[in-house]
Formats: sequence, C-alpha cells, structure tokens
Amino acid sequence: MNVYEFLSVHRSVLEKMQSLHAKPSDVKYIGLYKDYIRLEKEGHKKIYILQYLSDEYNVDERTIYRVIKRFSENVEI
Repeated sequence: MNVYEFLSVHRSVLEKMQSLHAKPSDVKYIGLYKDYIRLEKEGHKKIYILQYLSDEYNVDERTIYRVIKRFSENVEI
C-alpha cells in the first residue's frame, strides 16, 4: 500500500481529525489522558494529577492542559 492508497482508504477519518484540530501525533498522549481520567475518578486534586502526569510522561503542565482540552471535545459523527 502506498501513501495515496492509505489516504484514500482513511479519508473520512482524516478529514474528521482536521475538523477537530487533532494531530496524528496526539496518539502518543492516549495513555496520559487515560491516566488523567483514572486519577480524576479516584478523587485526586488537579494539581497532584498535573504534577504526577508531568513527571510520568516528561511533559510540561501546559501540554497536559492542551491534551485534556483536545481530548475532551465531543465528536459529531
């Protein structure tokens, strides 16, 4: 499969990603967001969650805020 074929097959998904302002590189943050949801459900304070995730995933707190905002968007299919 070449790039053209891949893009043709996955066109609708890629177009939807563009409208959500999601980037393919966001896939690396799936684990971070999953941990954020888990820690939030466990009742931890937001400041603790941010510090923990920052240390665990080696990203700054601003990046975590951006990821949370992007991943929390509702998607209309």
